[in-house]
Amino acid sequence: MPQVPRPVPLAPPPGPPNSAGNTAPRSTPLSSWGAVSTVVVSIPLVAILGAVVYVAWRYMGLRVWQAVLCLLFGFLLAATTAAPSIRDTLTTVVRWLAGANH
Repeated sequence: MPQVPRPVPLAPPPGPPNSAGNTAPRSTPLSSWGAVSTVVVSIPLVAILGAVVYVAWRYMGLRVWQAVLCLLFGFLLAATTAAPSIRDTLTTVVRWLAGANH
């Protein structure tokens, strides 16, 4: 069976040499790395509201005309001067719920 060569590191890992003269990898605690990065998964609010409307239609007896009426109301409301205030309020509420108060 042919041997597959392993990749060779360009430089030895940093750390103090051990008793055999080889360098041992050094473990770094999380606190010395500075800020720990986190992954943020973002779901658009319109997708969440769409799922809520679907569940309401499917299981709570929401009629199609009621859903269409709410949809039209949303479109008309977005064209008014109240839209920026509503958007700011929704952003504040979502940030408060997510715990990102900064």
